[in-house]
Amino acid sequence: KEKLLVVQRTGWGKSAVYFIATRLLRAQGRGITIIISPLLALMRNQIESAARYGVTLGTINSSVDKEVNEQTAQDILSGKYDAIIISPEQLSKPNFNEEVLMPISDKVGLFVIDGAHCISDWGHDFRPDYKRIKNIISFLPKNLPIIATTATANSRVMDDVCTQLGQNV
Repeated sequence: KEKLLVVQRTGWGKSAVYFIATRLLRAQGRGITIIISPLLALMRNQIESAARYGVTLGTINSSVDKEVNEQTAQDILSGKYDAIIISPEQLSKPNFNEEVLMPISDKVGLFVIDGAHCISDWGHDFRPDYKRIKNIISFLPKNLPIIATTATANSRVMDDVCTQLGQNV
């Protein structure tokens, strides 16, 4: 029920942290994990990786046909997935927020921000939609565990990420 910032090199296994946490939380009856990820190629790798941990992971993104995204949205609402992985740009789409995120907001068990350096005032130029994340977090349960991961963060960026997500990171 706390916030965690994981700063480790690429290939260290940051995704293992949140896939194992997802499994443990789901075993306790907690809700779906939402994962924000910066790259489509990474999302494809994460779906394969999640399966190795026994986590069913769906995705809604721009590389998938509209019909597939709509079916995935329905599957999310029906509880088919342990976790979903989306790009931060999905957070700027009113349909996603109103039809998927808001209906499940009180059931979210874990919120993960991969590439967390992008939410920093010192590191968000790469993906400005990461700045929407702190607004989305305000709609989620107050005691929601949050894991932020990155391979690239100096002290200034780490401090800023902590400030963006709330001081208790």
